Amino acid sequence: MRLFIAVTLEREIKDKLCAMAKSLAESSLTGSFTRRENMHLTLSFIGETSRLSAVKAALDSIKAQPFSLMIGGAGRFRRNDGDIWWAGARLDPTLVDIQRQLTAALRERGFGVEDKEFTPHLTLGRRIHLRPDFDRAAFTASIPVMEMPVRKISLMKSEFAGGRLVYTEIYAKNL
Repeated sequence: MRLFIAVTLEREIKDKLCAMAKSLAESSLTGSFTRRENMHLTLSFIGETSRLSAVKAALDSIKAQPFSLMIGGAGRFRRNDGDIWWAGARLDPTLVDIQRQLTAALRERGFGVEDKEFTPHLTLGRRIHLRPDFDRAAFTASIPVMEMPVRKISLMKSEFAGGRLVYTEIYAKNL
């Protein structure tokens, strides 16, 4: 089973992010854009594992209170095959602490978690090549600041179904 841990999003946030992705798609020569139902904020990517109970135990070990997720701005990770464009999320102290707790709990249980700086983001699209006339500043400025309460962290399964990537919540830890 291919797994990751994420913050799932409210309908209104997904709608706004989809509008951003659509705007980006209209300014792109190529790209693969995140479908509405797959919008999320990844806290930890686990990958293929059959150790579901160990992942659940790591998630259950998290100690945190609900918090507000602030989303705004845009950025990209440069890639040779096209950039990954994303909406940013504020480095809220609770969000950062949850991600650190998850990393430690997963490592304690023998999972090889990436050791890189946490950059909270919501992927809008991958392998994007923009048209030469794309106005990055205008696009970034058009992104509304969004806020939503986070009351749970979700364990997600990633699989291909009907030729599409589908993310399904299979477990959740309430904060």
